[in-house]
Amino acid sequence: MRCLQRKLPALAGIALLIAAPGCGNPAVPVSGPDSATPTSTAAPASLPGSDQGDRVEVDGRTVAGVAPGLGFPAGSKVDTAFGDPGSATVILTAPPPEQVLAHYRQAGPPAGYPVGTDTGQTLHLDGRGWTVEVIATSRDTTVTFARNRPAEQSTAPPQAEEPALTGRDLGVTNLPFNFRFPPGSQVRDLSDTAAGARLTLVEPDPQRVLAFYRTALPQGFFDVTGDRTTGGTTIITFEKDDGEWTGTIEATDNRVTVSTVHRR
Repeated sequence: MRCLQRKLPALAGIALLIAAPGCGNPAVPVSGPDSATPTSTAAPASLPGSDQGDRVEVDGRTVAGVAPGLGFPAGSKVDTAFGDPGSATVILTAPPPEQVLAHYRQAGPPAGYPVGTDTGQTLHLDGRGWTVEVIATSRDTTVTFARNRPAEQSTAPPQAEEPALTGRDLGVTNLPFNFRFPPGSQVRDLSDTAAGARLTLVEPDPQRVLAFYRTALPQGFFDVTGDRTTGGTTIITFEKDDGEWTGTIEATDNRVTVSTVHRR
């Protein structure tokens, strides 16, 4: 009994130590689910510099230069992808083209990219200093992101070079993706069918047109298959998408004929 009486004060002291605030080692707070910062594996990681776009993981690939906060549809499968800070082009084989178009129609405006034009198979979004182009074919969808260059590049008076023209600018539909026309192009004798397009460029002059395409075709990821001059006529031939599209640029002293052929 005496032994128990001796032990009781010690036990009471231990109890007081445990119960008293500020005694012993302070408790380490553990964040529960409510205090955790939400994360998402689908959220893109931004590259350094707000104008360079996002680096996005899609179908096991890392694509740089995607318009900030936009990304890709769920279940995307990539055929081709290339990008740099400020621009990217990705060809998707899944989901189906109509679902890809629907995704960007719905996701673009809330993310700050309102729809500019929508022809059903081609969609253009413009916002936050970026242009997004979505072009659907029967087999795949090409999504292109491009950072708009700031208007003020220097203190010198603006001498901006005219931009290249798209088929839409000239009313031509059946062209391979990324095919462009020289600034100031004027078209006549246009034939535009599902099998391809054929037209005559009366402006600019033929030498300027040839110089334009010798630079623009490789930049647009076309394979130039021939460039020869015979008897005053220069013929440049090219193809795209493993020969699905082929084309010819035939220049004489006073006019240029451009033709494209879609091999289904």
